[in-house]
Amino acid sequence: MLEVDAFVAGYGRIPVLHGVSLKAGAGQMITLVGANGAGKSTLLKAIAGVLPARSGRVILEGEDVTGVPVHRRVGKGVVLVPEGRMLFGAMSVDENLTLGAYLRTGGEARREAEAERERVFELFPILARRRTQPAGTLSGGEQQMLAVGRALMSAPKVLLLDEPSLGLAPKVISEIFAVLDRLREGGLTMVLVEQDARLALKHADYGYVMRTGSVALEGSSADLLANDDVRLIYLGAWHGRE
Repeated sequence: MLEVDAFVAGYGRIPVLHGVSLKAGAGQMITLVGANGAGKSTLLKAIAGVLPARSGRVILEGEDVTGVPVHRRVGKGVVLVPEGRMLFGAMSVDENLTLGAYLRTGGEARREAEAERERVFELFPILARRRTQPAGTLSGGEQQMLAVGRALMSAPKVLLLDEPSLGLAPKVISEIFAVLDRLREGGLTMVLVEQDARLALKHADYGYVMRTGSVALEGSSADLLANDDVRLIYLGAWHGRE
């Protein structure tokens, strides 16, 4: 489904990613684990096309999309839920969702988008009750739900999630990750960056441990959770001690 091959990128003259490679199969959730500054969010931006490649490739369903601009990449199914949500605060929940479907033009596509809106409301019932409310007046958890819902309105094949639990209460985090589990079970591919590495690995199928812009270790989530080095450095535990 998604493959990143020997990707190199950075900001200005400063290199951040150094030959990163990863794969995510259809209906698979992979997670990027690592300390702050390891390049996790930068990699998501590069996959989304926000950050251009210096070298390497991003391949979606066998097609090289490395040089495809952001808006066209969204149309091909690669959609980013950014850190900080980036909602249009003065616009209503409904209007934010409508903007998520801006590439879905034509009668049939519009009907599909309206069906998707109802699906978003089914996944996040609180948004249905807030549909006329300005996004900027929602709670942090409701805003995160709206950010995910807006991304779903574009009919993604690959959903990129940057810190979806940041600043949220545990109950809300559980609700959001329950929805992410449902989406994966429905066949959606996801790439997750999450500050809580233990939470990420419990929900993901496969993980990549990043260090200073490179992949230092990879494996199934179960293997990484059991790895003593990962437990000590990223999970705050050693041989079962919390």
